[in-house]
Amino acid sequence: MKKIGQAIGLSIAVALLVAGCKKSDSPADTVPNYTVPTTYNFAGANFADATTRLGMVTEMSNLMKNALTGVLDGQKLNDMFVNSNATFATAGYNTSGLQIKNQCFLLLQTDVPKFIDSLVKVSQSSQPASRGVAGVGASSANAASKYALTGLGVNYAQVFNKSIMGGLICYQIVTTMASGDISEHNWDLAFGYWGVPIDFPTNKTGAKLWGSYTTQVDAGYHANKILMDAFLKGRAAITNKDTKTRDEQAAIILQTFERLTGAAALQEVQEIKESMSDNITRNSRLSECYGFVNSLRYNPKRKITDAQIDAILALFPKSFYDLTLTDVNNIRDAVAKQYNFEDVKDIL
Repeated sequence: MKKIGQAIGLSIAVALLVAGCKKSDSPADTVPNYTVPTTYNFAGANFADATTRLGMVTEMSNLMKNALTGVLDGQKLNDMFVNSNATFATAGYNTSGLQIKNQCFLLLQTDVPKFIDSLVKVSQSSQPASRGVAGVGASSANAASKYALTGLGVNYAQVFNKSIMGGLICYQIVTTMASGDISEHNWDLAFGYWGVPIDFPTNKTGAKLWGSYTTQVDAGYHANKILMDAFLKGRAAITNKDTKTRDEQAAIILQTFERLTGAAALQEVQEIKESMSDNITRNSRLSECYGFVNSLRYNPKRKITDAQIDAILALFPKSFYDLTLTDVNNIRDAVAKQYNFEDVKDIL
């Protein structure tokens, strides 16, 4: 009986050893062999909904320019935000069943109507923009360049644009990348929200919003290659059920978009410095910088804290007309330190 028991025990041990060997050699533990394409031309790729929403945003931004020539139609802008009353010039947007508002970070959903109201009030002024006076002001360097500014010098059309880049586009991309189980379609939508051609950056034609800014900051932060490589590798990984690579690329994209926001703010700093003696243009550019920093609030996956965002925003003067070069450098240094851009803070 003892020998029989030993034999049975040996058989069980051998069986377990064989099973263990088979498990370690299984295809599930082997990295799939596949080719990553050089363009985002995957079979079945569909990011039309993202492209449509970017088009809606563009129409809203274009309508805001009416504040430069007369009273702005705030109701129409609010209708466009929720896609009601067939307000878009592009008929397909009106019948798409899509809207901007319900895809935005919750805080931005309530902030956008406030931005619109502020811009409408500026457009109602019959006075030229100046310190303490809302209205339309012209650049001292180029009279054809005009901006609608509040009495404090804020251009809410630019605040809106940068807030949408954070609270719609960045929000949609980072929440997708942090979701854990990303489908091909959701990955495609995230790529579509970036706003670049499928053969970017070889071809930059038509790049918009973040697609434009990744190129603007590329001298100091090579986000063009970082993001395109990650989007291509991640999508190929999903198709080939390579979850490890997919998750690695998702993490890269998630982290890159927060740093990209900081890089964009620093890029605006350079433009502010170029127009320090031109109050109207400088204030509009400062509004862009402010909009980027403030838009970090809309990123639910950010590493920067509310307190750190508040500290940077506190460096902006209450009245943008009071901006000094010291203020600009303090803003630059704070953003550069936050995102480890200190070596390239003057070339972004």
